[in-house]
Amino acid sequence: MHIPGLPGHHHAPYEGTHYMPPRQISDGYLLHSEDALLKVAEQAVARAVALGASGASALANESSGITITVSDGAPSSSVRDGGQSLTITVFDNGRSGQASTEAIDEASVDRAVRHACTIASKVEPDADSGLADARWLARTGPDVAAFAPSDRSADELITLALEIEAAALNRQVAPGIRVRVSEATASSHDLRWARATSAGFARAASASIQSRACVAIADRDGAMVRDWWQASERREDSLPDSETIAREAVDRTVAKLGGRSVPTQTTPVLLDARMAASLVFDLVGGLTGAAQQQRSTFMVGALGTRRLAAHIDLLEDPFEPFGMSSFAWDSEGIAGSRRHIVRSGTIEGYFLDVRTARKLGMQPSGSADGPGNLTLTSSLTDPGDDLPAMLRKLDRGLWITQFLGGGVNPATGAYSKAVEGFWIENGEVVHPVQDMTVAGDLPAMFEGIVAVGADQLRQGSVRTGSILIDNMRIAGR
Repeated sequence: MHIPGLPGHHHAPYEGTHYMPPRQISDGYLLHSEDALLKVAEQAVARAVALGASGASALANESSGITITVSDGAPSSSVRDGGQSLTITVFDNGRSGQASTEAIDEASVDRAVRHACTIASKVEPDADSGLADARWLARTGPDVAAFAPSDRSADELITLALEIEAAALNRQVAPGIRVRVSEATASSHDLRWARATSAGFARAASASIQSRACVAIADRDGAMVRDWWQASERREDSLPDSETIAREAVDRTVAKLGGRSVPTQTTPVLLDARMAASLVFDLVGGLTGAAQQQRSTFMVGALGTRRLAAHIDLLEDPFEPFGMSSFAWDSEGIAGSRRHIVRSGTIEGYFLDVRTARKLGMQPSGSADGPGNLTLTSSLTDPGDDLPAMLRKLDRGLWITQFLGGGVNPATGAYSKAVEGFWIENGEVVHPVQDMTVAGDLPAMFEGIVAVGADQLRQGSVRTGSILIDNMRIAGR
């Protein structure tokens, strides 16, 4: 199949599949219908049961799309990617085995099923392993809107990426500063998957991802800095325009020129909204079923106890239309729910799959694939708490705009990261900051959240504004 804008590039037909004529409703870049993938998954499950498995679950999926990267006014990378796969998991009296294949014809599926059965026969049993109980399955129920194919050709995506690059190069900056664009990217992808189990679950779903990005480089007097801006949405019309992507990338890059260290001290810290989602992910990691069951988390036994500042809520909503982490059911066939994970600082929910739920004596939460869309809020936030207002609340301290390395000990919550940002005094930027580390521990950081900004930004599955923390240790590297 020839892809416009990629001369000579052909996409080979998928092995073991049959040509399906175009349908009136666009399937985007996808070749298989939901029904076709569901049929493959159901056939794999039936084959596993026929071979003696006491239970089986199969996932058939397809993804396809185009990614265009441009630099110096021309495409530097044009990639048309596409693939399909089947993963089969079989259960046999507490034993389980899993195998995958990238070909979904009958013979390839049969080989994968047999391989999974062989693996299951050789492993130790786990009494908590197995399919979800029938009462937990989301056999019916509304689907969640997530499929919005752009149908963009490669030529159209090239034009969009070039628009971002041109907007960045035309951005006005101070005299003596030279701005270049390392790369600008436009991409569009569609995904489809179908899940079937021997317990009677059989459903399929589709989703799309549209992305734009710009990486800028600025230099002045031989000093060079780099920064970026990126946005991803299900629907193309929800993306920021090219001017916004370019402006954010260039302005953030130019602002970093002249960075220096500051003396070691304990000071309030403001996490930029672009970085604040990482703190939410740290919290999520501590509340997974695996972390709780293994007691390998700084949040052991947190359910029902207050572990965050009393004004903080964290809401999960897997049913948000076109959310980046929306789903009607997880990979075990269980629906999530719209719920508070944190309410007034108190932990109200864990993220549980079937196995860890059984080990903890609880019910699964539909979290086998991770959380649904998460929104962190504060009851203290006012509509006017934009970034300038949050800097005024910081007053004097470090505004962190980028993490460069380091990490978190998930068992103890020890926190240490290399950072870049800006030193703030009297609520105003004094100078850029580089060659710094910030250290603390997550329990104290969550308790020490002073404010959450109204400058809300979505990064993947998390939506949050900037986060102000009362005290952290900063040091020059």
